[in-house]
Amino acid sequence: MSVNPFERKDRRGGGDAKRKFTLQEAEDIRCEYDKGGVSQNQLAKKYNVSQPIINMLLRKKTYVK
Repeated sequence: MSVNPFERKDRRGGGDAKRKFTLQEAEDIRCEYDKGGVSQNQLAKKYNVSQPIINMLLRKKTYVK
């Protein structure tokens, strides 16, 4: 029996309790970066994560529905 990760109680990302962002927060970060004026390092510091996590988020390697 498979569990739909989007129906889990933790509501973080794909259902993984270790995730830092919800899918909506990840999309907001992508929009903020697309507008310009902010670097990946600045976003990483703002959200208290590493720059590689921001990079994977922006390339849609993580936090995709």
